[in-house]
Amino acid sequence: MTTPRDLLIVALDVPGTRPVEQGDLSLALAGAELADLLAAGRVALDGETVVPEPGGTGPGTGDRLLDEAAAALVAEAPYEP
Repeated sequence: MTTPRDLLIVALDVPGTRPVEQGDLSLALAGAELADLLAAGRVALDGETVVPEPGGTGPGTGDRLLDEAAAALVAEAPYEP
């Protein structure tokens, strides 16, 4: 099971007295997916910038959604200077 799936299961089990907001959950899931991509060697950090790994087009991670996320990464100049 991937980190995002684990996180989603935990988030769905939160008591109704303090529900998880949609925006908070989407950011947390994106961060969990990034952590899995880092662990799989599909992306790297260059300072504060996430960059696709040159060998990132190699064998998949074994998770279809994670592989799709890795394939969608495009190296571009940062939006903010």
